[in-house]
Parts: sequence; structure tokens; C-alpha cells
Amino acid sequence: MASSINGMAERFRDLLASPAGIEVPGCYDVLSAIHLEIAGFPAVFLSGYGFAASFFGNPDIGLTTLTETTLYARNLTNALRVPLVVDADNGYGNEDNAIRTVHELEHAGAAAMILEDQVFPKRCGHTEGKKVLPLAEYMRKLESALKARRTPLVIVARTDAASIDEGIQRAQTFHAAGADVTLIDGLRSLDDARRVAQEVPGHKQINLFHGGKTPVLPAAELHAMGFKVVLYSAPALFLASAALIQGLKTLRATGHLGSIADQSMRFSEFQDFIESRYLQAIGTPPAKV
Repeated sequence: MASSINGMAERFRDLLASPAGIEVPGCYDVLSAIHLEIAGFPAVFLSGYGFAASFFGNPDIGLTTLTETTLYARNLTNALRVPLVVDADNGYGNEDNAIRTVHELEHAGAAAMILEDQVFPKRCGHTEGKKVLPLAEYMRKLESALKARRTPLVIVARTDAASIDEGIQRAQTFHAAGADVTLIDGLRSLDDARRVAQEVPGHKQINLFHGGKTPVLPAAELHAMGFKVVLYSAPALFLASAALIQGLKTLRATGHLGSIADQSMRFSEFQDFIESRYLQAIGTPPAKV
């Protein structure tokens, strides 16, 4: 097996092998990803929910394509210095499409990808009305993706099964097939989360939305329960949207740019931030004033 193009798949595997839990927040664009890295998170998630909302103004209903996701992932990995986990939806088709998805994301420098078992078109994991593929059909897709890897790309196998019993059974099957991490999305209660932690072997991931289906607990408690990875799907998107709504309402009402001064960076602050980041990326030290 070849090394990943940027060493990030290996780095993410080191995080999985370490005794500590991992918190992975979702970005919605390159700038939000950079801010998540600067905040100190060890990895960043390319959220399909955030991508659909920010890039197209669409809900997460399967309208994004592999080409678009791969381009976005490449822009992110070029800007980040931490591993990127990519929401690859349902692999964009059958097992042949899943194989291509693996190869495209490897070339884009992704450290990990999440492959779900929903039918097409899919829905966000914390909405109602989700439908999943027959288990045998998804397993052909998952096994093809696992076998297709040419690098240490981590594959997270996700199920959106309607019942907790079916979800656990599917996650157990995913683990037995060789999935690196399993995810049962949209858990509705702490009792369900405890069952997953106790009954599903291997590394497990839990997905949290502010206001979503799954009860929110501190990451330390979820790690102690048995979840190696705590995924925060859309904190940057929700924080930015709330700040924009409030700040832009104020600006419109006052007609005075100074009315949002306390909520906004100054031009010189942002210019210094973005220019310094760029100069560091190309190996040129910022000019001393």
C-alpha cells in the first residue's frame, strides 16, 4: 500500500490509535476550516450538510456530486495542516461509484471518508424520512471501497437504520467486514448511545448537531462511554449564520458601518490574518514593520 500524498491518512490513524478521544468539527468552507484548525482541533470534517448549504444554498438532500466534493476537499487539504474527514454521502452510486470515490478522495489528500447506507437521494442523518439500502447491497459497496484503497485512507461506515436494533446489527457487520470506524447516525437517546457503545466493537463515532436528534453531552463523557470520535457536524455553519443574521440586521437598521464595529474584525486585522496564512503556506516569512 502506498503512502497518502500528504501524510494525513497516517496522521489520522495515529489519532485513532492513541488513547485519547478525538473531537472533529465540521467546516462549511476553507476559511471556516482554517479557523477550526487554529482553534486547536486535531482534524476537520467536510460536512455534506454545510457544503450543500454554503456552496449551493441547498439542503442536504443528495444534490452534491463526487466531482464537486472532490474539488472542495482538494481546496481544503491544500489549506489545512490537520487531517480532513470527508462526508462522501452514499458513495454517489453503486459499488463502482464507491471505488471511484475512494480513489478521487485519496488523490485529493483526504485522511478519511464516511460512506453511508442510505438510498439515493439521501437525506441529512438528523432529519426524518430516511431510507437505507438492503444490507447485502450496502456491503457490496463497503467491501468494494475497503478493497479499492491504495493508501491508508480511513473508511467510516455509517448506517441510518430506522431502529436501534437494526443499526447495531449493521454496525457490527460493518466492523466485521473491516470498516475502520462505525457510525450509527441520528441516535435518539442516551440509552441508545450506551447500547451502541457496549454492543458495537471497534472504534465508534457519534454525530452531534446543536438541536439535532442526538442528546448533547460533553465530549469527555462520550469518550468515556466508548465513542472514540465525537463529530460536531455544523458548529461553524450555525455560529456564522447566527452572527451574520444579527450583525447584518443591525447594519441594515442603522445604515452605519460603525454599528457593527464590536462584532467585526477590522480590515487590517483580517488582512494581516489572511496574508500571514498565505505567506506561511508558500514559505515566505511575513514582512516586519
